[in-house]
Amino acid sequence: MLDKVAPHPKYDLDGLFDPARSHPGDAHSILMRLIPPKTHVLELGCSSGYLSGYLVREKGCFVTGLDVEPMATKIAATRCNEVYTVDLDRAEVLDVVHGTYDVLLAPAVLEHLKYPDNILTQARSKLTPKATVLISLPNIAHWSMRLNLLRGRFNYTDYGLMDRTHVHFYTVKTGRHLLENCGYKVERLYVAGSAVQNTVSSAARRLGKSFESPILPGLLGYELIYLAHPT
Repeated sequence: MLDKVAPHPKYDLDGLFDPARSHPGDAHSILMRLIPPKTHVLELGCSSGYLSGYLVREKGCFVTGLDVEPMATKIAATRCNEVYTVDLDRAEVLDVVHGTYDVLLAPAVLEHLKYPDNILTQARSKLTPKATVLISLPNIAHWSMRLNLLRGRFNYTDYGLMDRTHVHFYTVKTGRHLLENCGYKVERLYVAGSAVQNTVSSAARRLGKSFESPILPGLLGYELIYLAHPT
């Protein structure tokens, strides 16, 4: 039984991801659908195991989680198969990880790192040749940011696109370049947080069809999700 822990504003310390309570077009919903069951998953920035625990419990995955926050990893240790409290910007951070993985998952974490290219390059040696790589990044070119810039505003916030802990900012193109420069081939782009995309996708599902192609991702996509493979 997990002990009660004081709330922390940057971590969801209670419960696990629940697809029934999340919109199918949300970033977490998309990421969880794309991870095959019963695979070995390496999650960068696992936080309290909000996603990892779901993968272990509902999809039978073996998950190794890494995060810098000790309070979060203490909880994640009750939800993941393995957890390490490490600084993801450290030069040889993945030396703590042994074996190879079928999936590399980095949900909204790389923008917080000083050297995201370092850990992405390291990760290639930890992945199987046909591994699935799932990276999500906030889109700084979202229409709301463009509007704010036109109004002369570039104000930091506690959460969202202008989270004050973001070190790097990405667009559709620069996110793709990050992965390609680190030795990955981007196979597909998904977007989350687009009301237009969600409306079209929901309508397609009611008709028994699937609609996943992003509509104007650089303008409407709030979060960019790249599906890639090692090259």
